[in-house]
Amino acid sequence: MRWVSPTGVIVVGLLAWAYWTGWGESATQPIQFPHKTHVELLKLQCTNCHQWAERDAVAGRPPTALCVACHLGAKKTEETKKILAYGERAQEIPWKRVWRLPPHVFFPHRTHVAVAKIRCQTCHGPMETLDRPPARPLRALTMNDCIGCHEKWEWPKENVAGPTRVATARRMSTDCNACHR
Repeated sequence: MRWVSPTGVIVVGLLAWAYWTGWGESATQPIQFPHKTHVELLKLQCTNCHQWAERDAVAGRPPTALCVACHLGAKKTEETKKILAYGERAQEIPWKRVWRLPPHVFFPHRTHVAVAKIRCQTCHGPMETLDRPPARPLRALTMNDCIGCHEKWEWPKENVAGPTRVATARRMSTDCNACHR
């Protein structure tokens, strides 16, 4: 009976780890969105579609209206037809979440993208090389990745005015409470 308690703790720990790392899960997206075409051929930035990344804690997924606005006059491929069908029904495309951080981790995209000017690929991996959405995250982020980046990171060398200038005078925090809520 003594082995039940430690075994139970280990099993629960492994299940929690599997859930938060997405182990065994894969997301099939409703649209086979080619990041490569949009980034390499059309020269779009990540924030052209993920518009909230520069203004909010969450980058979010692009609204259907944004996709429709660009693809309305485009060549009618099977994927484009799907986009337009969602637009005609006034429905958001039901993208499935691929990247997930544990609920106690606070990661504000705005701070990292707009203020610190960190490239999306630093955390998300080479999305610009993909012809279809990833089924799983391209990179598995660990706390050591975050701390390593915070320890070596330097503020961009540019003339910044206003409240951001005050923030640029500080070193990046490695205090646990900065990210763990």
